[in-house]
Amino acid sequence: MNNNRIIITILCDTLTAMISRYSHQGLTWIDLEIPSREEIVHISEEFNIPSIVGDEMFTNSLRSKVDLYDNFIYLILHFPDINNNGVIEDDLEIDFIIGKNFLITVRYETVVPIKEFSSMFETEGLHSNVKNHGGVLFATMMKQIYKQCLLELDETTANIRDIEHRIFEGQEEKMVKILSHTRRKLLDFKQTTRFHTDILESYEAASKQFFGDDYHYYSTAIVSEFNKVNGLLQSHREILNELQQTNDSLLSTKSNEIMKTFTILTFVMLPLSVITGVFGMNASFVFINDLPDFFFIVAAMSLTGVVMFIFFKYRKWL
Repeated sequence: MNNNRIIITILCDTLTAMISRYSHQGLTWIDLEIPSREEIVHISEEFNIPSIVGDEMFTNSLRSKVDLYDNFIYLILHFPDINNNGVIEDDLEIDFIIGKNFLITVRYETVVPIKEFSSMFETEGLHSNVKNHGGVLFATMMKQIYKQCLLELDETTANIRDIEHRIFEGQEEKMVKILSHTRRKLLDFKQTTRFHTDILESYEAASKQFFGDDYHYYSTAIVSEFNKVNGLLQSHREILNELQQTNDSLLSTKSNEIMKTFTILTFVMLPLSVITGVFGMNASFVFINDLPDFFFIVAAMSLTGVVMFIFFKYRKWL
């Protein structure tokens, strides 16, 4: 397959700026990783991108957005940045500029799905039986990104199963912290992707106007891929809430049993404490003359303890 690839690498302080250019059958994809302002200006001039868009590409945006221009669609989306320990450290912002015959991606972090997609696009390109344009390339890339999100959630699925198994093995105390960490991960995941539904709906409307009605299949396919992620995420959160309630109930029951045992032990020991207190008083009318008197007191205390135990058993308190 006749693919051309040009990579320009520029050192900027301690970071490495990279422009990767991929071409296939008249379609161009440019991936900007940690670009400088000069690089953004150069790409903007080449593809007739307004300076206001270039300024947004150079800075981080707090919110996702979709803007429709005459010759491209400008789209900003955020994704969870998950480290090797499965912890979401921050949001990953990716800017997409989608034209009829080009796609530009701008990012300031390493995005694993995009690197994997670049290898796939470089070797395979797009299917020859579809119309090659930037919107199809964008849809294919989004499927790859959401596929990675599903893989991350699948790891959480295994963690949830392990949590459930350990809860019913009597490890409720250990599960409190693990449940909290897992719920926090899902909450951060939800927080990062909370605007995707609205943004993809806006993109669906904009792409219909820009690419025509034939693109409807691809725009709905992107929404479908996100719905898979969102559905699994919501399912995990509901299951974790149920497990949290179950774990709390088991912990509460165990605590109540412990308190019940201590309460019964207190009632059993109370009369014994009274007996030892009375005979321990330094009074002339209470005294122990010899060893048999001592054993008599011990026997009385033991008998009292046995009677209290039988009473609690009879009342089914034990």
